[in-house]
Amino acid sequence: MATTHSHYVPVGDGIDLYVEETGEGRPLVFIPGWTMTTEVFARQVPHFAERYRVITYDPRCHGRSTKTVTGVNYPQHGRDLGRLIDTLELEQPVLAPWSYGCTKVWELIRQRGTDGLGGVVWIDLSPQQVETSPQDWAEGPIEFITAFQRCLTDRHREATREFCEAMWQGKAPADELDWVVAESLKTPQYAALLMAADGMTRDETDIAIATDGAFPMLHVVHETKGDVARAFVARNCPAAKVEPLGYHFMFWEFTDRFNALVDSFLGENGL
Repeated sequence: MATTHSHYVPVGDGIDLYVEETGEGRPLVFIPGWTMTTEVFARQVPHFAERYRVITYDPRCHGRSTKTVTGVNYPQHGRDLGRLIDTLELEQPVLAPWSYGCTKVWELIRQRGTDGLGGVVWIDLSPQQVETSPQDWAEGPIEFITAFQRCLTDRHREATREFCEAMWQGKAPADELDWVVAESLKTPQYAALLMAADGMTRDETDIAIATDGAFPMLHVVHETKGDVARAFVARNCPAAKVEPLGYHFMFWEFTDRFNALVDSFLGENGL
């Protein structure tokens, strides 16, 4: 099995991102979602490191990276990702962002355009966050979003546990749930609140449309959102592919199926 090299990458203003690299070949960068860490991709790294230079990292305020009160927003996370790509000299990387990791990538593209990227595997996030009609591919109505924000404010640990438990399609194993909650809680409450508020008010539909056909794209989505995701993609970015699988933590819960989907996508597109 390939050896993992752990190190820190400075991205400016005294912020250092914790990074893990495993394997050799085309860079394949897995990007954690809201409050999560490199650890959530433990079932992807060994598989893909057989053929790729697999990179995972903790974004600012997550896991082992620098905790800060500045730049706790997704445009800055996009800049951090760009600096990480530059520092590691990644050529034509394939990015695999999960949840609000997708927002980091949309913001990176907003700032830099599509040049230099080899492809993207979007893992379960809609470009539009606030649902305005049942036909929207979105995360939920504004009432749901504001209720979650209040829960994070008033009962941070309990709300985090409820969020994590809902990521499984089946019943979450107690030890795995405890573990992923602990990883999430490595992000301070203030940062979790700031990122949730920033992410939930974003609409990246314009970027999703503008990037259609720029490079190969696969959306792996929550099964309950498969129909609306396919309809959105057909209307707005028909060059992308959509595959429904499990719930939000599908790459952990259904590891073999997820990895096979990504293998197929990478192979079909010569990546």
